[in-house]
Amino acid sequence: MDGLHTFLVALLGVASCSHDWISGSVTVRPGDNITLYCDCKLSTGVYIVWFRNCSHENQPPLVLKVKSLYNLDSDTKDPLKSLPRFQFVRNSSSNSYDLLIMNITDSDEGLYYCGTEEGIEFIGFKTLYRNGNVTTRISISPDCSDSPLQTPECLCPLCWTLLVSLCPAIAVLSSVFSFMLVYHFGQKTDKESQTLQKRPNMMGQTIEGQGEDACFTRVVFRAVEIKKHQ
Repeated sequence: MDGLHTFLVALLGVASCSHDWISGSVTVRPGDNITLYCDCKLSTGVYIVWFRNCSHENQPPLVLKVKSLYNLDSDTKDPLKSLPRFQFVRNSSSNSYDLLIMNITDSDEGLYYCGTEEGIEFIGFKTLYRNGNVTTRISISPDCSDSPLQTPECLCPLCWTLLVSLCPAIAVLSSVFSFMLVYHFGQKTDKESQTLQKRPNMMGQTIEGQGEDACFTRVVFRAVEIKKHQ
């Protein structure tokens, strides 16, 4: 009966979601710790409840009630006793209870959100549940410490790391090569310009050029044979 009640409560939490919900996702590594924020507030007779809808087929939804902390002397079982890696963390600023998950494993993947539980008397005692507006999906990243090149999930971060580290070095080398190439062609152009401006003439003398508008005059002497008249 408790399992059916838990399933109905979690199903109610999904069905009553609104467009005002703020959805987010976080990817963690196995063994990490994470604290999930709750946007619901405590009040007299109102307690915080945490829900988890799992993505695993054979894993039922999880409901964690802060109310169990106040009823340790009753017959109600404390769900945190069977889940030692889960802890309620009192948040004084928001007057709520955040959820701390320690040493995360693959079984902790799923959609987490908090709500409130309130007991009311209306033709008998009933429990009223209200959900918060913040949902967080936890995903587990693969452990790449043993075999970093066997899976694409491990290979992609490694490629990005190499790309980020090598890009500055490649940029510097490209800049140096471009500078040397421009300098080499500049020196070659200057030498060719000096050769054109300074060249020998036919008489063995050197003609100095005075720029693009320089004019050169060449005087040619020819031997003329003069015939003697008898």
